[in-house]
Amino acid sequence: MPPEKPADEQAPHATQPADERPHGVRVINPGDQVRWLALADTALRHAPTEQDVAEMEALAREEQAFIKRRIRRTAGKVKRQSKSKQ
Repeated sequence: MPPEKPADEQAPHATQPADERPHGVRVINPGDQVRWLALADTALRHAPTEQDVAEMEALAREEQAFIKRRIRRTAGKVKRQSKSKQ
């Protein structure tokens, strides 16, 4: 196991309070934020159990499905716009 980094070199937690976030970072959609933080919290647990892996897989599949829906919706809009320009 690698040696633990000093406290000042450790990566920030995924659930940083708003006042600790870097300035100039756009706040993501609250619904997206909840899903991403749930996935991150599951991924950051030490020595994941079989249940943790199953939970992470379910969260990742849910996120993939959401992204695919957004892509399909955007692709449909682009397709309609390109047809109207012809």
